Amino acid sequence: MLKRIFLMMALLLPVLAQAQYGVGDWRVHPYYIASQFNNVIDTGDQIYYLVGDYLFRFDKATDENEALTKRTILNDASITGIYYNYAKRYLVVTYLNSNIDIIDANGNVTNLPEIKDAIITGNKGINFVSFSDNLMLVATEFGFVTYDDNKMVVAESRIFDTDIKAAFEVGQWRVIAHTDASNNIRLYTAKKSAMNETIGNYIQNSSTLTAVNSIQPINETQFLICTNSSLSLAKIGNSGFVSFTPLVNKKISALQPTKNGYLASCLANDSCYTIDAEATAATRAYAGHELFTSNPSGDGTVWTLGENGLHKYGDDTNYYRPDGIGLRHQPYWMAYFSQENRLLFCNTSYTALFSKAGKDAHSQIYSYDGNRWTDVTPENLATAVPDKGESANWEIVPDPFDPHTYVYSSRKSGIVKVTNDKVVYVYGTANSPTVNYRGCPRFDSQGNLWVVYGGPTASGAAVKNVFVLPRAKYEAATCTKSDWYTPSVPGTKQSAFNGATMAIGRNDAMVFNSGNYRKEFAFWQPNGSLSSVHTANFGNFMDQDEKSVTWDNCYALVADKNGIVWAGLDNGVISFDPSQAFSDNFRINHIKVPRNDGTDLADYLLDGIQVNCIAVDGANRKWIGTNESGLFLVSPDGSKILKQFTSENSYLTTNTIYNVCCNPNSNSVYIYTSTAFLEYFSDTTPGASDYSDVYVYPNPVRPEFTGLVTINGLMDNSLVKIADAAGNVVKQLRSSGGMATWDCCGDNGERVKTGVYYVLASQKESGSASAAVAKFLVVK
Repeated sequence: MLKRIFLMMALLLPVLAQAQYGVGDWRVHPYYIASQFNNVIDTGDQIYYLVGDYLFRFDKATDENEALTKRTILNDASITGIYYNYAKRYLVVTYLNSNIDIIDANGNVTNLPEIKDAIITGNKGINFVSFSDNLMLVATEFGFVTYDDNKMVVAESRIFDTDIKAAFEVGQWRVIAHTDASNNIRLYTAKKSAMNETIGNYIQNSSTLTAVNSIQPINETQFLICTNSSLSLAKIGNSGFVSFTPLVNKKISALQPTKNGYLASCLANDSCYTIDAEATAATRAYAGHELFTSNPSGDGTVWTLGENGLHKYGDDTNYYRPDGIGLRHQPYWMAYFSQENRLLFCNTSYTALFSKAGKDAHSQIYSYDGNRWTDVTPENLATAVPDKGESANWEIVPDPFDPHTYVYSSRKSGIVKVTNDKVVYVYGTANSPTVNYRGCPRFDSQGNLWVVYGGPTASGAAVKNVFVLPRAKYEAATCTKSDWYTPSVPGTKQSAFNGATMAIGRNDAMVFNSGNYRKEFAFWQPNGSLSSVHTANFGNFMDQDEKSVTWDNCYALVADKNGIVWAGLDNGVISFDPSQAFSDNFRINHIKVPRNDGTDLADYLLDGIQVNCIAVDGANRKWIGTNESGLFLVSPDGSKILKQFTSENSYLTTNTIYNVCCNPNSNSVYIYTSTAFLEYFSDTTPGASDYSDVYVYPNPVRPEFTGLVTINGLMDNSLVKIADAAGNVVKQLRSSGGMATWDCCGDNGERVKTGVYYVLASQKESGSASAAVAKFLVVK
């Protein structure tokens, strides 16, 4: 019996992993970039650490790492700092928009939105948080706010209309760090017993500071203070003036209290200093480019946070690294490899959307297999690519005939071919007619490699920016310039190439736009051979109503499942069959969305909205990312807007969508925004070829479950009937692609009774008869 149970559990694991996120759910994928670790705090049972603007939590008892996001327990995104009250055991999380979360010792979260919601002229950014007795002091760009941390309510607020870098209490003194009229940071002190409603009530100290990065009170008159240049012991005299005694003449990255004193992490010289309880001296005690922490109530164990994750100092065997994306430079390009079931995500050189992306950034490529992110940057990149791999990717394109191979355009070294995550060939000036500059690579239906190059080209009447390598030559071990064909295609010669995009549609007809201001669309199609092509180019289009369509910029070109190309413009979306571009009556479809208000009126799809990206899902629906209006899901022909996701109605943290990619094997939609990388679980999957692998999740459906039951593995556009054990049909559905969802309610709108239910599916087009293909249990 035990063997049967374990076997069933093993078989169910893939389903359970997928069922963790239901239809309509979101997953936030954090970044873990080793060069961006900001703070680490040992709270006793757990360790919280901030890397970039993502918060992670490590459980010492289970060795589990988890990312804390808006999808899990937090109330916001874009974290700016974490602070810990050791006496009362709560963590403070501050956000870019001035929101605050409190995480107590039990993991419960309390939101404090008062500063975020305050109506104040000027900025409200939070600079620093400190603790004193029953107060939490929050320094802001307008003054400071104190909270009664027993009740978690505002106790007082001081609006000085000036930037307060820190506010804290030492004995009978309240101290603030303020940027004066000369842009110098000075400390101001005043007795806590006074009202101190203006900065004029404080005593200004003459010493100037480069910054205030951390504060740690020691006793009634002394505190440690970290700036950009030093760690010092500060003492408040009887008159309120502060004197400083330098302890370390380096920038301290993190200051932590310990059982016997303090730890001062210094990334500037790869070390950590220990400071005694009276702060009489600082001793360089630990080495490593890491942040150090130790709980004051613990056994003295020191933990460190570094490139490889968390570990106990001295233990170089056990590292605890969270799952996350490690792209150091500007991420952007995405491509899904359906046969390998993995997404590739990589950084970019400058583009139309990222004009300041690093020109000489190292290429980095990460892979996501549905469970974890892995750095798959080719190890031999530095030696195989002429520019030593220092120029970032520009495009990344799967080889449709080899699931282990892809190509990408290097900014300075031509087209790089990668097999099994190793560079196997580079097509550059020595073996191709290309220039070492960014290009658009694409494979046609026969596996031939087409490349459109930007940048400088040979002068002459004929335009030679389009090159094609036949499949047999592409698969050969070596390549020469004479192996390539160079058809002449007007409209592709562009000196600037920042926003170029290309698509191959029906009958291998190709379309290209440089992305430059008001540049034409270029079309070409092989005319019996790769050396001869039909060509056409358009500076404007005529639509189905004989109206002219113009654009300033084109940002996306994508072919759908029918070979129709969709173009994302600065003023909406159009579609066309590129194979018809060579006829005199070529017309594009300026897509219309009926108003459905009783009139025959319609509006152009996303008219006046800049479209940054387009992706096609398993049901041929279009996911359209915009520059300021969020993400749209539209019907296959675009005539219906099915959903609009924004920062107000979803887990999106911004309405600026840079890129989107659909998993062709599941219902996952990957979304890259200006602030996050997210995964949305849609209501469609690709249709199956038969009904041999239909499954239902969750199964069983428990009473507390209030989401949608998902039926997956169906044939496309299936008629789905839900029947009870007696054979009575309680609900009839229609699948979207290979998926159908059910709210567990009958036609009367009430939840069905407890019992076993059967899924019966059929598809007219295939001639399949209705048959029971899955069963599941519902508990009311």
